[in-house]
Amino acid sequence: MERITGPFNGFFIATRVTHGHGNEAGWQALAKICRGRPDNFRDAFCCASVAPAQAFETAQEALADAEGRARAQTGTLAAFAFAPAQQQATPA
Repeated sequence: MERITGPFNGFFIATRVTHGHGNEAGWQALAKICRGRPDNFRDAFCCASVAPAQAFETAQEALADAEGRARAQTGTLAAFAFAPAQQQATPA
């Protein structure tokens, strides 16, 4: 299952839920923080990502956790994402 939400502070969040990663039982979710709205999770070009924190009993819990942690990160990324490009100083 995957979901695209946003914008939050100018970013979209693409989240994907998987079941039983490696030795972990339960549901885990990954999130990608994107400047533009992606078509799907796999092809999402992201500026940051959120790894699974733990396994959950339901896919909805895992999805909500990853999306919540990604939304929290958008506040810290917003100041950098929309700042004007800095000009590099040339060595003398």
